[in-house]
Amino acid sequence: MSDGARRIVFMGSPDFAVPSLDALRASGRYSPRLVVSQPDRPRGRGQAVDPTPVRARALALGIPTITMTKETYATGVDAIREVQPEAIVVVAFGLILRADLLHMPAFGCINVHASLLPRHRGVSPIQAAILAGDEVTGCTTMRIDEGVDTGNVLLRAETPITGDDTAGTLTARLATIGAELLVRTLDGVFDGSVHEVAQDTHGATLTKKIRKHHGAIDWTRGAADVWRRVRAMTPWPSAFTYHRGRRLQIDAALPAEGRLANAEPGTIVSVEPLLVATGSGVLEIKTLRPEGRRAMTPAEFRAGNALEKGDVLRAAPVD
Repeated sequence: MSDGARRIVFMGSPDFAVPSLDALRASGRYSPRLVVSQPDRPRGRGQAVDPTPVRARALALGIPTITMTKETYATGVDAIREVQPEAIVVVAFGLILRADLLHMPAFGCINVHASLLPRHRGVSPIQAAILAGDEVTGCTTMRIDEGVDTGNVLLRAETPITGDDTAGTLTARLATIGAELLVRTLDGVFDGSVHEVAQDTHGATLTKKIRKHHGAIDWTRGAADVWRRVRAMTPWPSAFTYHRGRRLQIDAALPAEGRLANAEPGTIVSVEPLLVATGSGVLEIKTLRPEGRRAMTPAEFRAGNALEKGDVLRAAPVD
């Protein structure tokens, strides 16, 4: 790291933020002197206590780290102050910063957000963009203020949302886009070439945290809507339905173009291909996963399970 590198504190937690940390380190122009992340928590089936992906990466890079929560906020602020950062970078950290941090560094606090603000403010912008049927999304860098993603915009970068995109693929792509945008933003902030612009509140939307129950498929919605839900809930929490009382995860599906079904929503109208009636149109299920089993094609599923035309898929199990 160059001796002239700018002093940065990096605050982030999930996989999405790791490319941004790597980009700062690789630039040679920005020295992450401290990484702040959420506490280590039990993860996976074994519930082993592991650091967040960002903290794990920082430890591998030899960067000092601390964890920070609402309860340890004041202690965290003291640790950050000791570093005397010129800027604080926040990428999916998971905690709202207060005025004491916002006004600490000379060049402010800068956030990478995974949407084209002001659209899809909040914690689930990637899933929200897919659910809304947006054709384009992207990343925005902004000055952090005391609102929820309401700060002045610095730079934006766009990417199309394709019909093959899931929340997983889009998150990975936006993580790379956001990392590149972050370095360009810092370059412009420090040399004065990037000028912030207040957000236009017209068209602003606010997203909510995705919960497990949001994966439940409502077959009364149209085929395109269900298709978007499948993609938005992949890989987590997954889109799911119930067949003969058993939970089925739907990993991949497509609206069946040109097919209409005069049937109760959720009714299987064909088993080969596997077509399900919705409130408007028909959905073809390409890949499904019985609870506790691997992903499989409908043909593989039928080889070991009863699946017949006229069966009804439901949003909840029926006793």
